Amino acid sequence: MNSKRSRSLETTAWSGIVGNLALAVLKGTVGYAANSKALLGDALHTAADSASRLQDLFSKGTGHGMLARLRNGEKVRTVISVVLAILVLMSGLQLAISAVRSLSSPEPQAPGLYALITAFVALVLREVLFQFQYRYSIKHGHKAEADLYANHERYSLYASLIALIGMIGAMTGKAMEWPALLYLDPTAALLVACMVLRKGYLMVVNTAYQAPARLLREEDSRSFMETIQRVYGIVTIEHFQAQEAGHFITVDVTISVNPRITVQEAQEIADRAKNLLLTRFPQVTHVQMQFISYQSEYPYKSNHELPDNDVSSLLQ
Repeated sequence: MNSKRSRSLETTAWSGIVGNLALAVLKGTVGYAANSKALLGDALHTAADSASRLQDLFSKGTGHGMLARLRNGEKVRTVISVVLAILVLMSGLQLAISAVRSLSSPEPQAPGLYALITAFVALVLREVLFQFQYRYSIKHGHKAEADLYANHERYSLYASLIALIGMIGAMTGKAMEWPALLYLDPTAALLVACMVLRKGYLMVVNTAYQAPARLLREEDSRSFMETIQRVYGIVTIEHFQAQEAGHFITVDVTISVNPRITVQEAQEIADRAKNLLLTRFPQVTHVQMQFISYQSEYPYKSNHELPDNDVSSLLQ
């Protein structure tokens, strides 16, 4: 069972991915119909943002369901990350080539007014989406994730503003019969294409140079072990191992419990310890909790006593 923190993190991530994809489809459709390279570039950059966040979601292994099952599928997650990065790079390259062709044409076409309106509406909707995600993250205690998202959003805002300036310039050139201004739309598209290529490059770097997991030292793991030992019903910690990958930690624990209790009761104790770790330590994203029966006589009574003796044998 994942903690509320893990679920809220995944909710924030998926809302951004789906929202950005919807905006990308809107801007891409209108940009293609209006023959606006700049708006197409803005749409591609928004789609690249979704791909980047999806890559982060897989690489961190957060969440439940499919993502949780992929935690042990390192090769699968790496392949998905590489494919997403290649798609972003190829799309950015295609946009750059298309923009250069438009720049080399005798007189590029200016986009229609509806393309400019769509760009403004999409910019407002994206700001609303950003404010929702940022405030939601802050509300649920994800300050670090919120700041990181805000930093990425700044580059997305730059891309949208460049596209707007290009479209406004081209429309002004058409209205005032200044042919030179018509080249602002494909110029803006070329600049946004460079930003998309940069994002694709960063995705490749994140995949190729992802920090390997390392074992935490005993002194760094002490707070985790002390938290587990506070859970009522746990006798000892038989095995503990914590691995750190970037800013995230996975924990593998084996605890011992009273051999007289049922399997269901032991599972409830293990679940309480697991949820306590996930709740108290935001950096812990996955806990593998197992339990075994305590083997020593102390602090229990002899296992050879009559089975009808219902007196509790656990000293707490």
